[in-house]
Amino acid sequence: MFAGDRSYLNGCFRAMAVGEAFSAGIGVALGLVMGEYMLQTIGPSKRAEAKQVLICRECLAENSVENRFCNNCGQPLYPPPRIMCEMCGSEMPAIMKFCGDCGEILKK
Repeated sequence: MFAGDRSYLNGCFRAMAVGEAFSAGIGVALGLVMGEYMLQTIGPSKRAEAKQVLICRECLAENSVENRFCNNCGQPLYPPPRIMCEMCGSEMPAIMKFCGDCGEILKK
């Protein structure tokens, strides 16, 4: 009935039953496993690395920044074609709808 182990309780040694020893062992094992699991789950978060891509203005496909032309449609990725503002003569990227200098509508 007793494991022969003795525990120290309130300044006295007492005999420990087999069931108590078994329960204590399981409790310690569960505590160790639970702690390890919590560290894995809640542990330091791993930040995702930011992926730099260029979006094609024609087909909206994602392209690597090293590419000069779109993987999907072959359009040049940069620099964008330029157009002249009829009002003030400023040169603007063709993707703009309004002139950045005077606000005039840019005609394509």
